[in-house]
Amino acid sequence: MKRSHVTAWIAPAGGALAGLAVAALFLLLPQTTLEDWVWQSGLPALIAVAAPPLGDTARAVLALAGGGLAAAVTWSALFLLFGAGGLFAPRPAADGGVPVLRRADAHPDAPARRPMSAADLGTPLPPPAPPASDAAAVAQEGASTSDAALPEERSIPADLDLPLAAFHPDALPEVPREPVRPVLPLRPPVVVTVEEPVEAADPVPVAETAAEPEAPLAPIEVPSIESLLDRLERSTRRRLRA
Repeated sequence: MKRSHVTAWIAPAGGALAGLAVAALFLLLPQTTLEDWVWQSGLPALIAVAAPPLGDTARAVLALAGGGLAAAVTWSALFLLFGAGGLFAPRPAADGGVPVLRRADAHPDAPARRPMSAADLGTPLPPPAPPASDAAAVAQEGASTSDAALPEERSIPADLDLPLAAFHPDALPEVPREPVRPVLPLRPPVVVTVEEPVEAADPVPVAETAAEPEAPLAPIEVPSIESLLDRLERSTRRRLRA
């Protein structure tokens, strides 16, 4: 915390010192040297007032401008190096495993903490020693187990294709087991009823009615040419009279 407080003043202090140094340089520089620098910079070609000879006002303006520019450049450079997030800025100690909380869940007085791990507990404690009575009981039980009869060893059968049930002495019990009692089904059996097909009734014969004889059509009379000419003359006379 103290180191970060010190590095926060590096940028403004360095900028102020650089500005004062450049301003003092312009104020203490000889007149001929200052006019030579101004003439070589090409400033008189842009601003006619800056042409030599230079008075005290021009010297003061150059001191203020040069000092301000030097202070700004130095301040910016030092801030990029030693400021917040800079190249040489102190990095806070990273605490791995700290859960990221939302802004609504975070509390300023109770910051998030890293969950406890097995490394935080240190070296595990040795297992507790059993009492003397328990140790004697365990030793006696081990001795009785070692003295117990071991299973009888049997030789490998000559026929390796022999079923294991015939080779193992306890595979076939002497008394057969009781048969399994029948258990009622959980669901009643579904009875499927087959409907008998309904026989279709025989069709009733319909008496055929005798078809009535069709009346003969009258012959169509074809008008002759004379009758057509007669009709044409009559229609022409009616139009003339009208």
